[in-house]
Amino acid sequence: MKLVRLIRHAESAANAGLATTAPDSIPLTEKGQLQARAIADSITSAPDLIISSPFERAIATALPTTERFSHVPFEMWPVEEFTYLSPNRFVGTTPADRKPYAESYWKIGDAEFTGGPGAESFDHLLERADAMLAKLADHDAQNILVFSHGQFIRAAALLIKYGNHARSYELMREFRAHDVREPFRNCSSYQLVFSDGRWTVECQIDSSDQERFSDTFCTSERSR
Repeated sequence: MKLVRLIRHAESAANAGLATTAPDSIPLTEKGQLQARAIADSITSAPDLIISSPFERAIATALPTTERFSHVPFEMWPVEEFTYLSPNRFVGTTPADRKPYAESYWKIGDAEFTGGPGAESFDHLLERADAMLAKLADHDAQNILVFSHGQFIRAAALLIKYGNHARSYELMREFRAHDVREPFRNCSSYQLVFSDGRWTVECQIDSSDQERFSDTFCTSERSR
């Protein structure tokens, strides 16, 4: 049985409402740095593999854990956040500045739409999440930590629940509704299990490290 914990990064400058320049270079706040150390301290046994998104805030969140378990392999995988707004258009803006454009994107609801240079479609997000699940399933490591981002993690959970049984625009609508209804907080995570060729979202762990079971995603399954 393979265990995979998908962990959202700690508080970033964007999460704190500050202006940022590019999605991949957003740093952690001082609070976020403390949260990253708390994650490392909460892990009771060494994993077999630690994975991070190449985005700065994910790497900084993973760093205390990699330092604590310095003998564990550390790899960068393309598990970065969903960038659906073209970064060049929003240099130096805050989340509040970008909010009307983000709401417009989700209102259109076109899973194939790409919003300019540096942006990706919702379909491409699902492809990246699917590729991660396949790569994790094939990996020799049995206990894996993945430091990633809220919307990417939600996309992986959505695929496990629905697989190929829904059209991508239907997945997009469900994804957005769940994201608005129940925001995925910094440092929260999903515990995945891969057994007998099937992925299961076992539980959601909130940012205070207390397990709670999600009616929407927990015990969802997907055959590989």
